[in-house]
Amino acid sequence: MADTTKIGHIAKEPSIPADVRVHSYRISYPLIKPSRLTSKCRGGIGKKLSTGWALNFAVGCIHKCIFCYVDSIHKRYGEYRYGSIVKQNWGNYFLIPYNINEAIEKTPWHRWKGEEVLLSSTHDPYLPQLSQITRKILEKALSSDIKFCIQTRSTLVMNDFDLLTKYKNSVRLQVSIATMDGAFSRLIETRVASPKARLNIIRRAKELGLRTGVILAPLFPSLKVRPNVNEDLESLMEQLKKIEPDNIYGECIHIRGNNINIIRKILKDDINNLSIFDHKMKLLFNRKLKEYGLRGTWWSEHRS
Repeated sequence: MADTTKIGHIAKEPSIPADVRVHSYRISYPLIKPSRLTSKCRGGIGKKLSTGWALNFAVGCIHKCIFCYVDSIHKRYGEYRYGSIVKQNWGNYFLIPYNINEAIEKTPWHRWKGEEVLLSSTHDPYLPQLSQITRKILEKALSSDIKFCIQTRSTLVMNDFDLLTKYKNSVRLQVSIATMDGAFSRLIETRVASPKARLNIIRRAKELGLRTGVILAPLFPSLKVRPNVNEDLESLMEQLKKIEPDNIYGECIHIRGNNINIIRKILKDDINNLSIFDHKMKLLFNRKLKEYGLRGTWWSEHRS
């Protein structure tokens, strides 16, 4: 069993900001649902983040990432189910299920024995108000031999390293990082731990023997606020070489829903020719992986 005295790390992040509207809703169960995002076997795009399953248990996200397109999904389909709260700006609404304990108990976890599940695809599982729920879910599911790909931008995951190392053969932990430029990060992912803090999550997880991954996403073209994307990617690769995560994924910005208008407003800049940028970054990404001796995959989004 893992030595939790050496693992212990009480990470703290801000509570929910005052301008975020928080409501509750009733979640359906079982909690695990098919995911087209994560596997081609269900007709999806196949990012290999699970064997075709995802577990989401909140609506909205307080990270307030201006590039996120999940908001467009909630605004398109969510008002009937969740009410007008989803009309709020992305990052300013957050719904937590009031019946989550019931849903955890009534989910037949054994049905997914041996499967890998993405936690989570539409919100961060380690938001401050969710981290204790996430631990309950993991305790129940991991003991039922379910595997997890945990995707987060939050340092609160470090509080669960004792649990994750106990089931290290059933877990891979991944963080997303879009830039090493701290000022640019504050603009595009307003309430997220710094890039260095996220790299430290993976560094510590690797030391503890966990399988690790980093998603370099979304990579933005060169902009006024961050002039050279090539230098930014170089800085990211330099940091990753020091850690050597098991896998590195990369993808460029996706333009969906209203995120392009939010991006233009916040960055006071425009984004054009993404198909060309996507192709160029794929070539550069793969070249840098080879140069630094790292393993990874580029997820192409745009087609010329």
